[in-house]
Amino acid sequence: MATFRIHEDLEKENRVLAPIAPVGKAPAGLGLKVQATNNINQQQRSTFGVLNKLAVVNNGRELHAEKAVLKDPKLRIKPAVVPVVKGKSADENECQQPVQVNKVNLKQAEPFKAFQVYDDSKENNTDIQKKEPEAKREPLQELKNADLLETPMSVGESFSPMSVDKSVVLIEDTSIIAPRNDRERFFEVEEYQSDILKYLKEAEKRHRPKPAYMKKQPDINHSMRTILVDWLVEVCEEYRLQGETLCLAISYIDRFLSFMSVVRAKLQLVGTAAMFIAAKYEEIYPPDVGEFVYITDDTYTKTQVLRMEQLILKVLGFDLSVPTTLVFTTLYCVMNDVPDKVKYMCMYLCELSLLDADPYLTYLPSKISAGALALSRYSLDLPIWSRMLETNTGYRLEDLKDIILDLNKTHQKAESLAQQAIQEKFKGSKYLQVATVPATEISEEMFDNMCKSLAAAAASSEDQHEVSSTSNPQTVAVSHNDSMREMMSSLLFV
Repeated sequence: MATFRIHEDLEKENRVLAPIAPVGKAPAGLGLKVQATNNINQQQRSTFGVLNKLAVVNNGRELHAEKAVLKDPKLRIKPAVVPVVKGKSADENECQQPVQVNKVNLKQAEPFKAFQVYDDSKENNTDIQKKEPEAKREPLQELKNADLLETPMSVGESFSPMSVDKSVVLIEDTSIIAPRNDRERFFEVEEYQSDILKYLKEAEKRHRPKPAYMKKQPDINHSMRTILVDWLVEVCEEYRLQGETLCLAISYIDRFLSFMSVVRAKLQLVGTAAMFIAAKYEEIYPPDVGEFVYITDDTYTKTQVLRMEQLILKVLGFDLSVPTTLVFTTLYCVMNDVPDKVKYMCMYLCELSLLDADPYLTYLPSKISAGALALSRYSLDLPIWSRMLETNTGYRLEDLKDIILDLNKTHQKAESLAQQAIQEKFKGSKYLQVATVPATEISEEMFDNMCKSLAAAAASSEDQHEVSSTSNPQTVAVSHNDSMREMMSSLLFV
């Protein structure tokens, strides 16, 4: 630890002061001595910063004193001269009182030397040689030998785990065309995929719209609903809303119309309020209610939209979390590693099914997504179904016959429809232009033949597996052990 040291005379260090008498009983002749001693100590403390070659500032000019001595004319005591300590500089912050300087020998001004600290560890070491001037380091200056002071945070040719190299250019991997979003990452957990699918299939049965609700509507029909859905697709594209927002909004509309009769003048208001609710449920930054008033060309006011929102929420019982076809499509594609083009084709067919309420409200959303996935694979020259898809989705190809045939008819007449918002949406490069893929015609006879061929292929694969297992004695032993374990477990847990 570095300390400061002031040299004093030995006579003053060994001086013994007389004990101070109590107040009122001071002996005669000692008061002056005690007062003189205190004045001398104060003078010594004031001379802490008065060293050799002290720079004194006088009216903006620097003066250097060879020897500075403090004198008190009232006391006839020899003033103490502070010896000069080599290598010590003046500390300007220590001298707070004004200093009287007598007998000053002016010299030419010398540059101010850097303040040096006295190191007590080198007090008794007289053999230490002075370092070369080149090795000394001036204050607030860089070291000359900076190569010897490399740290983990230094920037240089030798890299370390904490090195910073600005010459390195990060190259992004653009091989992945469509990175997975948060919803797809949620379904990537393999341990919970089957449980999630089971829960979604149970939830889709709780809140279903009535398939034939349009027959009880006195003033609206299916064509008006189709026009409303096409307009909502354009609204989603205008405000860049998620596809799930569109599916939820149409689900809310169908559930609301299943219980409430609406005149045609208020049908657009129902669709606007349903989209407003779905946007607030699904989007991070949903559009303001004023935006929804604007897209209706000021047909309705903010008060009307908010009142319709309250009515829809009251009729739905605030049950807004409903699985849609897009949820099942995403889950199927993640579980089976479906290519992007097949996934977008499946999404395209599912959105086309939103236009027509008559056949598609009778199907569950999970079944519509499975049928759209099978038709998408067939349209893109892939096997229409497989054992893995049957296991993961829970649907056999025979169970999807009706929905596949209905989707095929909708796909064939998609180009001739008056409503082209969905077709224009999926013609973009974002969805790999799947709307331009021509529709393939599938008849009932063709579908039955495909089902038979798939069943025959599955049976032949099972036969080959049995033959391979019987030909290999180790496999037979393993299967025998498995059967024994099953029997033992059944006995234990009966």
